[in-house]
Amino acid sequence: MSTEHDIADFITTFIADRTGVPAHDIELEENLGSYGLGSMQAVDLVGSLEDRYGVSLPPALVFQYPTVRELSLAVAQRAAATTGA
Repeated sequence: MSTEHDIADFITTFIADRTGVPAHDIELEENLGSYGLGSMQAVDLVGSLEDRYGVSLPPALVFQYPTVRELSLAVAQRAAATTGA
């Protein structure tokens, strides 16, 4: 099972890879849009999270949970509910 920390690391790496912002500069509480993450990249992020963690997520999840911390917690909770953990 993946932890919130693991998911946050995945999200941070995803953002860094797509935007060119160094991973160490990505703050957990900062709005993802402030790093230049656009709508298409946000949808890509949700798809990548679904593939990696085996959960079904709404496409607008990034907009409902717009920080690394909020998004990673939301995905961790959904993953735990899916696995019954």
